[in-house]
Amino acid sequence: MRICFLVPDGVGLRNYLYSSLIDRLPKDAELILLTVLPPEVVQEVQQVHQKEIRHVAMTTYREAFWGKLLKESITYARLRYNTRKVDNSTIMINWTRKQYAWLTRLFFALAALVGWWASLRYRRIVRLEKRYRKHLRSTAYFKEQQSVLRQLQPDVLFSTHQRSLDGSVVVEAARSLEIPTLGAVYSWDNLPKARLLVRTDRYVLWSEFMKQEMATYYPEIAETRLFVTGTPQFEFYFNPSLRQERGDFFAEWGLDPNKKVLCFSGNDMTFPCDELYLSDLAEALMQMPEAERPQILLRRCPVDLSGRFKPVVARYPDLIKVSDPLWKKYRGGWDFNVPTLDDIRLLVNVALHADAVINVGSTMAHDFAVYDKPAIYINYDQPAITHWSAVVNNQYQHFRSMPTRDCVVWLNSRAEIADCVRRALYGPLPSAEVRSRWFKVVALHPLEEASERIARIMTAV
Repeated sequence: MRICFLVPDGVGLRNYLYSSLIDRLPKDAELILLTVLPPEVVQEVQQVHQKEIRHVAMTTYREAFWGKLLKESITYARLRYNTRKVDNSTIMINWTRKQYAWLTRLFFALAALVGWWASLRYRRIVRLEKRYRKHLRSTAYFKEQQSVLRQLQPDVLFSTHQRSLDGSVVVEAARSLEIPTLGAVYSWDNLPKARLLVRTDRYVLWSEFMKQEMATYYPEIAETRLFVTGTPQFEFYFNPSLRQERGDFFAEWGLDPNKKVLCFSGNDMTFPCDELYLSDLAEALMQMPEAERPQILLRRCPVDLSGRFKPVVARYPDLIKVSDPLWKKYRGGWDFNVPTLDDIRLLVNVALHADAVINVGSTMAHDFAVYDKPAIYINYDQPAITHWSAVVNNQYQHFRSMPTRDCVVWLNSRAEIADCVRRALYGPLPSAEVRSRWFKVVALHPLEEASERIARIMTAV
């Protein structure tokens, strides 16, 4: 059997190529990695699994005006339609918020006008999408990808990310050649955002909740094409070979083994206040009695290369220790930031040895939940930042998956920081059963069986 992994950026690499998925496939399967990433990345994956993997360089799709207009109009239409369907205005925040030159603003205004018209009838959105896929099939890039796939002749093509523009054309080429395609929805918050660009024959999903979301936002996709498998990204926490002894971990990062550790987990640059929240946290902790004051272990977002935390860390060098992500940057933008096995090991041990995590609505709450560690969600705004709101962020559609607000500790003001930290570290907290309910909604359990489930579907072609 010949299996082709479509990896259009560095993000999908971690979950599907460093996890045990490859090890679950038939031993005689021929594996192909179609990717924009360099050959060194494939060599590292081969070393992890001790398996031969063929590297095929993937070129980049240059989007024409007409195609981009259709794509953005569809996005706007779906966002407006989804907003009405679930009665949540925060969905529209996923429309562009960047400050562009006037000509680009005019383009997005035109896309919004077409999208507004399409959003009034769902069948109009579906028709626009059919026209968009017809456009993709008319491009030179589509014909190029057809030629590549004819040479590779895979039995199945697995796409690791549903938002890739390049990947959408590759999958369209595969479907035109009647090559079975399987796609992953990358993250638990993706479906309301109207970016299901990669249209595969079948999808592997995190949970029954995500399957219900597919029915809500994409009713034209038959239920028989949807498979609830969980996600491999949580499997690493069950691998004993990735764990360090507590003393070794504390020594490596300069932590005091006699003190509690609070992980501050940063977001990407679309969250403009993270350094301000870290400063608030440090200032509040310094007011606590030293005997109960925890240390802060800072883990910035791997694609945040801004250095914005450095002034805060410099002010509190004894309180804040830094465990920078161990990713490699190759070229281009954020999608060429590539995770490594060393970073996976680091993240496992941060969650294992830290006592709690604090951030603005991050998936890290689920990473820590694997080890039954509490999460603090920041839920107050910074007065100096007027174009973004943590309070609004926490009203995003994916947070409606919470069965109870007690799943996390809510930090509603600067004045509450010390009390919230004490509660997370020392209690009282709701029972572990109550706190785990959200995680069981978000990701299918047992967590460690996700790769096995995906492998079974991938090979059943």
